[in-house]
Amino acid sequence: MIDERINKTLKELEQGLINIESARKQVEKTVMSYDSLKRTTSEYVDNLRTITVKVHELVDNVGKDYTQKIKEFEKDRDSILNSSNAAIEKLSATTDEFNESLSKIKTKLNYSLILNVALFIALVLTVFFLIK
Repeated sequence: MIDERINKTLKELEQGLINIESARKQVEKTVMSYDSLKRTTSEYVDNLRTITVKVHELVDNVGKDYTQKIKEFEKDRDSILNSSNAAIEKLSATTDEFNESLSKIKTKLNYSLILNVALFIALVLTVFFLIK
């Protein structure tokens, strides 16, 4: 009977050890899973940090490019305005010169017309006196 009890106790002890071993393996799996999760989460956070830095760099570069493009646009706009104003001034001066030339030609034509009328009258008078 004592042998039976000893065997029974040994079997219970063996079963307890098996349960302890199973529990130990479960704890190891849990710790390994935690370590893996911690490592994966850490890598994820590092990747997010890198992406954040890259996004900030992109925003800075876009801002700098935008500022540079605005300055170039304003420079080109000022150049176009200056060229347009110069062209308008030249066109205005040329138009004024042309207007003055037309006025001179008109005056010459008026004098020429008056002279032709006077010559015609003189010719008519000459013919009239010669006929008489």
